Formats: sequence, C-alpha cells, structure tokens
Amino acid sequence: MIQPLATALSFLTVLRLPGASSRTLSSEDLAASFSFFPLVGFLLGAIVTALSYPFLSVAPPLLLATWMTALLAGLTRALHMDGLADLADGLGGGYTPERRLEIMKDSRIGAFGALALMLALLFKASALHTLLMQHAWPPLLLVPALSRTGMVLAAYKSPKARQGGLGKLFLEGMRSRDLYTACGLSVALGLCLTPFFFPVYAVLTLLMVAALRRLARKTLGGITGDVLGATNELVEVLLFSAAACFAP
Repeated sequence: MIQPLATALSFLTVLRLPGASSRTLSSEDLAASFSFFPLVGFLLGAIVTALSYPFLSVAPPLLLATWMTALLAGLTRALHMDGLADLADGLGGGYTPERRLEIMKDSRIGAFGALALMLALLFKASALHTLLMQHAWPPLLLVPALSRTGMVLAAYKSPKARQGGLGKLFLEGMRSRDLYTACGLSVALGLCLTPFFFPVYAVLTLLMVAALRRLARKTLGGITGDVLGATNELVEVLLFSAAACFAP
C-alpha cells in the first residue's frame, strides 16, 4: 500500500513520502498508483484549503482565489496544465492523428494551448472566488479528488495512441482492482463531504470522461499522458464551476 501511494504522490505532486522505495518501478507498480489518485487529490485540496483559510478575513476573496489557483498549479508542477495545453495545440493545429501527436510532443506552446490555459485558470479562479464568498468548503476538498478519479476512468482499458512514453507504462499494467479502489475512495469521500450533491458531481465526471475518451480515440487513435492531464484539468474546471453554481 505504501509504495503505490508514494508513487502516486511523487508523480502527481511535488511532495514525497518519507521512507518510500527508490527502486526502479515496473509498469504494474506505476499502474497500481492509480488506486490512490483520489486520495492524492483530496490531500492537495486539503493543503490548499489549510494554507488559504487563515487569510480569509484579511485578503480580498478574488485575490485569495487567484492565490489558491496558483498554489494548486504549483503543488502539481503544472503537470496537468501542460497536458491540457499540448492537447489543445494538437487538436487545433493538426488534421491527422499522426500530425496531432507530433504537435503534442513539441515542448513549445501555441495559440490554442495558451488560450486553453488562460480559460482554465480564469474558470477556476472565478469558481473558487464564488465558493469562498459562500464559505462552501467541501468542494475544495472533493473536486481535486474527483478530477484525479477522472484520470483513472479515462485510462481504464483505453487504447494507447503511442507505443512509447510514460503514459504507455501506466496504461499497460492497469488492473480492474486499481479502478475499483479509486472509485471506492471517491465515493467514500463524496458521501462524507457532500452527500447531497455528490451524485451530480459523479455524473458530471463520468460525462466529461466519456466525452474525452471518445474525442481522443477519434482524433488521436487513443489515450496519451497529455490526454490524462487534460482530463484532470477539464473535470476540475467543470466540477468547480458546478459547485460555484450550487453554492448560493
């Protein structure tokens, strides 16, 4: 249990679990970390909330929401945002699966990627502003967990668009129990934090993941690591937006 959790934590965040093994990980080891993606998301939400709460009475809500958005990006090394930007550039700039994948491998960001990032950050900051104004704390903890569950759902039994890359290592070793564990953790967190709205969040997550899986298969031929990162960002934007609408 410790090694998969440590792998998930080190892959998804800048944090490290003391005493974790430093051995070379197999595809099965990497895939086993999927089980704990929701727990890592919950931890990120808890850290951001804990670091922001003391300033609620002294900082303007919009400024604090921007700080929370930046903190969430910093704690994840902007890994998922990079995936969103790459996917947007690939879909916007290519007309064949091969060309789209080639564009997505380019480290430079294009107009489509920059626009996708700006919109995602604006949506998050504005949604967080509303949640802060309404003192709606449970979504701040739950949404990052569900967005990372979305990555697990997107990865499960999805075809690989590339024969190499880190995404291939995660996808190849994934088992059904990794999915069931991740979903079980998500359901437990959702029912504890916001039982009334959790079914809505769950349905929205499933719809977004289904749409992105279909889009990736049609335009890229399958899933890549960038698609998984984009899935996290888009599910997060959707759920934070929905939570902001429910908050009043």
